[in-house]
Amino acid sequence: METGDFLSRNAIKLILLGVVAAVLGMGLFGAGFAYADNPRFCGSCHSMQHVTQTWQASNHKQFSCGDCHLPQDSLVAKLYTKGENGMRHTYHEVLRDYPDNIRFTENARVIANKNCLRCHASTVEDTFMVAGEPNCTKCHRTIPHRQSQPDGGIKVE
Repeated sequence: METGDFLSRNAIKLILLGVVAAVLGMGLFGAGFAYADNPRFCGSCHSMQHVTQTWQASNHKQFSCGDCHLPQDSLVAKLYTKGENGMRHTYHEVLRDYPDNIRFTENARVIANKNCLRCHASTVEDTFMVAGEPNCTKCHRTIPHRQSQPDGGIKVE
């Protein structure tokens, strides 16, 4: 049997197989992305355990890590940032070289500030805080994770 005959006889089956594979792939990707945005996943690394504990004691505990730390204006930007951050965090976690106080990169600060303003825009809309380039974390850097970690950024057990 030639390839052309096989494809013409089984075209519907192949199309359905492709659709099923695409739906399963999208479902697995979505489930994996949702799991990786879960604070239990983020807190599973030694360097993020304190961060997760302080978040759980905060007024922001109803939000996932990605609600504050990932861009919300574009799925492509969100996926790119999640991938970039994931690779960087994995690299530092494997090498165990996180600094005592984990700090924002410049891009992370911009993202966090946009997300602060996304939720708190009505609170600050008529204040000096929205003029120019707002920097919410300059004054509110301890929300929701407190400022410093008592035993350093890494807890090796």
